[in-house]
Amino acid sequence: MRQFSIAMVLTMSFGTLVTCAVLSVLTISLYSGLANTRDLLEEKATSELASVEQNLRNLLNPVERQVQFLSELIYREEVDINDPKSINQALLTSLSGMNENVGISVVYPDFSSRVATRYDKKIEYNPPVEPEGQDSLKEVLMTGVGHWGPLIYSPEVHETLMAFRQPIIRNEKFIGLVIGGIPVSEVRRAVQLDGLSRNDGRFILYGKEHILTYDGFQVHSDKLTYKGVAPKLSEIPDPVLSAIWSAERKDFKWVKPKGAMQGHFIELNDETYQFIYTSVEGYTDKPLIVGYKVKFEDVAGALKRLAWAGFAGLGILIVSCIIAILIGRRIAGSVHTISEASQKISKLNFNEVGTLPPSHLKELHEASEAYNTMLRGLSWFENYVPKSLVRKLMETGEAHSETRSVTVMFTDICEFTPFAENMSSEDVASLLNQHFELVTACIEKEGGTVDKFIGDAVMAFWGAPEYQEDHAARACRAALAITETIERDNEKRRQEGRAPVKMRIGIHTGDLVVGNIGSSGRLNYTVVGDTVNIAQRIEQLGKSIQIDPQPDVLALISTTTADQAGEHFPYQSVGVHRVKGRKEEVDVCRLHQAEASRPNEMEVGA
Repeated sequence: MRQFSIAMVLTMSFGTLVTCAVLSVLTISLYSGLANTRDLLEEKATSELASVEQNLRNLLNPVERQVQFLSELIYREEVDINDPKSINQALLTSLSGMNENVGISVVYPDFSSRVATRYDKKIEYNPPVEPEGQDSLKEVLMTGVGHWGPLIYSPEVHETLMAFRQPIIRNEKFIGLVIGGIPVSEVRRAVQLDGLSRNDGRFILYGKEHILTYDGFQVHSDKLTYKGVAPKLSEIPDPVLSAIWSAERKDFKWVKPKGAMQGHFIELNDETYQFIYTSVEGYTDKPLIVGYKVKFEDVAGALKRLAWAGFAGLGILIVSCIIAILIGRRIAGSVHTISEASQKISKLNFNEVGTLPPSHLKELHEASEAYNTMLRGLSWFENYVPKSLVRKLMETGEAHSETRSVTVMFTDICEFTPFAENMSSEDVASLLNQHFELVTACIEKEGGTVDKFIGDAVMAFWGAPEYQEDHAARACRAALAITETIERDNEKRRQEGRAPVKMRIGIHTGDLVVGNIGSSGRLNYTVVGDTVNIAQRIEQLGKSIQIDPQPDVLALISTTTADQAGEHFPYQSVGVHRVKGRKEEVDVCRLHQAEASRPNEMEVGA
């Protein structure tokens, strides 16, 4: 019988066990590393393009809303388009509210126009435009709806503009056309601010044949023109970008496009290049293709490093095991940190989440940077979408459209235009921001959802997305809280020698369609129906109702709301009124700032 020494057996046994263990760990680590690297590249590309697309929307959507808001004022005859003083003031005010908007103009039926530009901040009256421009404007009138049109070169600002056009048609008669323009240079700047990590590889295509901006390209014209405002891909000196569609394309092997992200490889001059891009619709007559290009070697670098790490691990088994254990603990700790932070983000607690520190491991460092970028984006996102609404939608599930009993509130500052006439744009913005903070705090405290800000007005509703049996009472309590808050703030304003802010509130309860309204790319969770119109008309009715003494806040509610709210609020009938746009009269009450309370807390009012 052949015998072996204990030392040999232990050496062979432990050696074999260590070798098998290390080989197994290396195999699993390499496989997981390749999968994780691929996933990180996918998530990074998706995050970058989503960030850039959001930047574009944050830049362009306010221009569209400002144009629509001014058009609505003209349509409602709150701004007289034929009164130079009135329309000039409205144009300058609209321009002041938009930092990036280069100009806003009103075009009359004879195709003459008044133009306000940011550069000189004055109004110019222009005679009718050239026939080419008239043809383009006629096309807008034929559609009857506002939309982003083709790129246009404006000689007033010497720039190519992206322009939103909103026709104003009253009683089937063309009243005017409001146009808001933003230079393509601002669009390029928005792309460079955030998102992509390689400045030299970014691009924005105007359709598939033109590029939106390119260094060295300049339009020279002394008149408004729609031709030659964007260079063709075949005309630019970048051979790689100009061949994005013409060269033979290959699909991705490691990184698979997800969602709206698309991409492909091309080979040019013995080099392989990767394009990653997404299409943004609705801001010009052609889709905007936003993306970036990199050499494939830059993307494949992480994979090569993993391969070399595997070969080195085979050479030093014991050291690799020790290092693997240490690195594994370090990675586990970092992953655990990311997991905890992600759980806080899932609860929308952005204020409790700090940025992640950098890591010496490239993938974890990239994950930390991507996470920090996401955190910054979400922190900005919550400024535009109410956190309470997002949380309610997360709790209630899918926000499908349905008919539901809802209470709607409209608030508006009385005589805001003359009130703000002698104020600077910064003071106007500061006043509105402070006012909205006071009003929305009262609304959200009662579980209401702030739907939108319309100039100096606020629209909110109760009863959706979560069911609230006492939605009418909540709205009334919010109105009383707003009244108390505004009166307290006005007392302070009077002591400081400033004019008080007077406002109107209108509330109505009824059945509405509630849910996501819009297109697949641009949704708005809102309410639609006659109840909204009645609530706004009740608020406007406050202009004609005289109360002595005149209160700082006049809160009017329909008897429908009063009946559903119960007898816990002091009401005063102000009669039956006919409101604009309705044949039936509406019975309206004034909501007092008196002994209102929640049920069983105070005595019931009259």
